[in-house]
Amino acid sequence: MPYDSFLVAKIVKEIETPAYLTGIYDATSHSIVLSLNKKDLMIDVGGWPNLRFTKIFVEKDLYPSSFVSIMRAKLKGAMLLKVSQIDFDRIVRFEFEVTNLIGEKESLELYHEVMGSFGNIILVKDGKVISAFKNVSSAKRRIFPGVDYVFPEEDRIAPWEIDENIFLNASGRLDQFLVSKVMGFSKKTAIEVTKLANLSFDTEIASLKMEEIDRIVHLIRKMVKDIENRQVYISFEASLPKDIYAFEPYGEFKTFDSASDAIEKLLSISKEESPILKKERLLKSVKSFTEKNEEILKKIRQELKESDNAEEFRKYGELLISHLHELPKKSQKVEVFDWETNKPVIVNLDPKIDVSKNAQHFFSIYTRLKNKHDGIVKREEIIRKRISYLQEIVYEIENISENAELDDIEKELSIFKYIPSRKKQKTQKESKPIEYEISGFKIVIGKNNIQNDRVTRAASPDDLWFHVREAPGSHVILVTGKREPPQDVIEFVASIAAGHSRYRNDLWASVDYTYVKYVSKPKGAKPGFVIYKNFKTLRVRPRLI
Repeated sequence: MPYDSFLVAKIVKEIETPAYLTGIYDATSHSIVLSLNKKDLMIDVGGWPNLRFTKIFVEKDLYPSSFVSIMRAKLKGAMLLKVSQIDFDRIVRFEFEVTNLIGEKESLELYHEVMGSFGNIILVKDGKVISAFKNVSSAKRRIFPGVDYVFPEEDRIAPWEIDENIFLNASGRLDQFLVSKVMGFSKKTAIEVTKLANLSFDTEIASLKMEEIDRIVHLIRKMVKDIENRQVYISFEASLPKDIYAFEPYGEFKTFDSASDAIEKLLSISKEESPILKKERLLKSVKSFTEKNEEILKKIRQELKESDNAEEFRKYGELLISHLHELPKKSQKVEVFDWETNKPVIVNLDPKIDVSKNAQHFFSIYTRLKNKHDGIVKREEIIRKRISYLQEIVYEIENISENAELDDIEKELSIFKYIPSRKKQKTQKESKPIEYEISGFKIVIGKNNIQNDRVTRAASPDDLWFHVREAPGSHVILVTGKREPPQDVIEFVASIAAGHSRYRNDLWASVDYTYVKYVSKPKGAKPGFVIYKNFKTLRVRPRLI
């Protein structure tokens, strides 16, 4: 859901100033409410951070959070003088004036920031952070009490400065170029602009014709001009709300006279969780779990490095045993000759026990470390496979938007305890794979792991099965009807398998294919996991349908 700078600009226009701040409340675990002239402004920093006026009743909290408590203490009786958007970014500044205990006027600022999918609320005075909803300490940002509040660096061009020259001699994909070079563009905003310009989002900049560049520039200028009106649009797909935009989107949409009304409508479109929010929730959960496993993998590799010393202790034990007849019975350290390196080695010993017992002690340390090493190697392999699987799930979630398909993925993740099971919701219709026809042959494409299992299980033994080589992707079935498909059809289906994989944006990809009778699923394997034999491999250009 694109919460871009164009939408932020329209929300800021809705906030009338000056306004009395009559209350500050915790709304949820990830949002607060400011009461301004009897209107409630919700500032959300959750999975989809946003700012909006809300009509949702917020019960007055008896036990406010520490952040709200500090805000109440600092902003008691405050007047909101001005609200502004910073550098056409997703940062909104609230400027307050408050009278302190000795009757002097003080100025404080409140910032709502949205960085990527993360949000924050920061109270600032005289350029210093007083308090923040979330303290941050990273290489890029430091947000906690006492530090200077600094805006994130921005080196993109403002959208109102766009002209044809920015596209000349540029390179890369059109959508990525717009996001990286133009202020205010989210990925979805960029993709929507390419649709409106009748172009593919992955069009290479260098291949654009002048009339295509003119269309893009005209659209961006229109988006800038449309900031002046307050209308906001919700796009629909198959009668379901999909995304929210500050400009007229491609395809079916509904118009709202207020950004706040549109956001409220989208978030409360039904009692059931919307596909957009479900997608955001699943992505957040899976990415968080992936990050935890990546941290575990780092620790495992450190343990593995430490356990590599096992051979050293085995060597000490063998050297002591081989030189036992010439060594003193007890000693703090001895020098022995290493026949492998042809050099003398100093071995530190426990002087309380004799040399032979020291040797046995080294052998026991070796055995313990070796067993530990073997166990760590097995754990490393398990965690590596888990991370690879989770990355595949992220790819699947990012490329679907239908509720039934998201339900499939949620069910799959809960089966393997990667996310907690949720309360049973209204049963969704079964998700359907993509079907396509070419030269009289039917193609069936799974869109997630559960669908991959279904399409492969439902296929006939003489159908052909395709999958990108050694990477996440769809199971693609070519229904042969016991006919021999021509080579051009086989190559076309292979390109479809490449296009519905992690390599969809690459120039080339390798795809394996074999008959379904040579594809099998190991007992207890995760959804979508199979083994296959008697396959051939094609090098093809990825193609999406």
